[in-house]
Amino acid sequence: MIFNHILVPYDGSEPAAKALDKAMQLVRGGAAGKLTVAHAINLQPVIIADMTFVQPDLYQDQVKEQGNAVIDKIKQITGDLPDTAVVVLAGSPADSIVDYAAGNDCDLIVMGSRGLSSLKEFMVGSVSHNVILHARIPVMIMK
Repeated sequence: MIFNHILVPYDGSEPAAKALDKAMQLVRGGAAGKLTVAHAINLQPVIIADMTFVQPDLYQDQVKEQGNAVIDKIKQITGDLPDTAVVVLAGSPADSIVDYAAGNDCDLIVMGSRGLSSLKEFMVGSVSHNVILHARIPVMIMK
């Protein structure tokens, strides 16, 4: 076994689906043991210059509803795979992914090259780019 614990950030995008498929292939092929699929929900206020914008309750409810749908889809896709977990991460997606990987003995992150990005990620840089910069473990990017 090459990897003990693979983390796959999943947002429902096509590149994330490819990443999940690749991670599942690694697990099924015996190259990895445990698989964790993480869905990050960012409900933090948006800060632009000196102004802070709190996300309205309706938006937060929609994000949570969409998150539940994504989690159900992940469970459906990974249903037959042993030693698989689904987790929800809160906060900045890149920070949440890096922190989860560091705190849970992950030794590989497999993620899509682009996801369902927001204005903040467009302005600051993509989630995958930030994970590559800050993760202390290998990161495999799927296109």
